Amino acid sequence: MSGLREQQKEQRRSAILRAAARLFAKRGYADTGMQEIAERAGLAVGTLYNYFPSKPEIVLALVERDVASSLAAGEAIVKRPPRDPVAAVAKLLDLDFAPLARHDRELWRELVCAALGDPEIGASFFASDLRLVGQLSALLAELQSRGDLRAELEPGRAAVTLYGVFFTWFMATVTSDAISIDTARQEVRLGAGLVMQGLLVRAPGRRRR
Repeated sequence: MSGLREQQKEQRRSAILRAAARLFAKRGYADTGMQEIAERAGLAVGTLYNYFPSKPEIVLALVERDVASSLAAGEAIVKRPPRDPVAAVAKLLDLDFAPLARHDRELWRELVCAALGDPEIGASFFASDLRLVGQLSALLAELQSRGDLRAELEPGRAAVTLYGVFFTWFMATVTSDAISIDTARQEVRLGAGLVMQGLLVRAPGRRRR
């Protein structure tokens, strides 16, 4: 019986997220209310609040789902990186733009504000970033193992630096309508390329696996 209840809870949660994503896309974040989300999901509004106490928490759940999708796509890059190490890092960071492209900026602005104002939401938001940093660190470790990156490199610290390039342009895109996602993608590629120049092995006959 407990397994059936858990399945029902997961089905309701999924229905809420599907409804919210469609309404946010159609009407925008600001013009979508909790009542509308509940109706679209086929639930009482009180039931909706049992699952998500606020609209920002629905947004966070949507973002976490998108991050999980990006991480799944990134696994193929980590396991079999492109021959060019700079291209490998750029390709992985480019995947991190997928959640940003999927939702309007108003939604992201509300989530960032909620993360700054609510420690629990902020901690969850940061945890998603750490998962992306962890995957980037795994990619750098793989590149290091095949002889592309310097032996003394600490992949975790280097990943934080590279992710900082992405996050700078992520926030710039969220906060400014004048910056397109395509512009941000290009700036991240250029910035990551500059960082990678300091990480590469320079010996002419460097080892390749």
